[in-house]
Amino acid sequence: MAPSELSKNGYDRWDLADHFGLTEADENYQVLRASYDNLPSDPYAPGSGRHRRYARGVFLPWSKEFFWMPATESQAREGMNGYYQGDNNPEYVGVVRELPAISPEICDNPLLLDLIRFDFEQTRWSQDDAVWPLYVGVHLIKLHVADDGGQAVSSPNELHQDGEPYVFCHMIYRDNAEGGNNVIATPAHRGKQPQEVPAHDLLAEFELHKPLESYAIADDLVSHYVAPIRNAGAPRPGERAILLADWVPMRHRV
Repeated sequence: MAPSELSKNGYDRWDLADHFGLTEADENYQVLRASYDNLPSDPYAPGSGRHRRYARGVFLPWSKEFFWMPATESQAREGMNGYYQGDNNPEYVGVVRELPAISPEICDNPLLLDLIRFDFEQTRWSQDDAVWPLYVGVHLIKLHVADDGGQAVSSPNELHQDGEPYVFCHMIYRDNAEGGNNVIATPAHRGKQPQEVPAHDLLAEFELHKPLESYAIADDLVSHYVAPIRNAGAPRPGERAILLADWVPMRHRV
């Protein structure tokens, strides 16, 4: 299989509303968007303005089948799923974060499943990884800022790498929000702020505005950052809502 732009350059961008031929009136989009109305606050970042839910699945590269994974018994009792990044997130080194689960109804949303299938088509895997299942983590994340100032912050608030070979970001909606610009740089600048990176190592800078405007990164080739958001001035909260999907090969462990 020929390399994708993502696997060659370390990042790529798409307008998936155009790709799928959808408008904001699409029923599946409306249901997915409405699910962000009741996102609980991130239990690991109180006061950050970050709200989220999480689910985990398995994608079979050879048949292109996708299945949602169950939570552990204790997680299921609490309505949670576990998310682990090893030491790749400096704010949560070695921590399994128990995050509120995405509902079964939203997990079965046809648009969400179409996004997962689209994402897979952009990935490229070694011969060994292509014959093992792929672990897919799906995050619904909303940054919310009240109309009295302040900001809402992503994690970590610096250029970073996630440890997952591919991470896709799909805009769901943006309302009355300023900021949230994305920065992509060379890997050497992991841990820095964008203003510390020389111009020749800044690969891209952009903002997502339209529903289903999307981008992805190949983690070993780049570092990336998303800026905090602020209220844009209207007398209502400012919000930026995205769907993230991270992809990790599953290997035999002995």
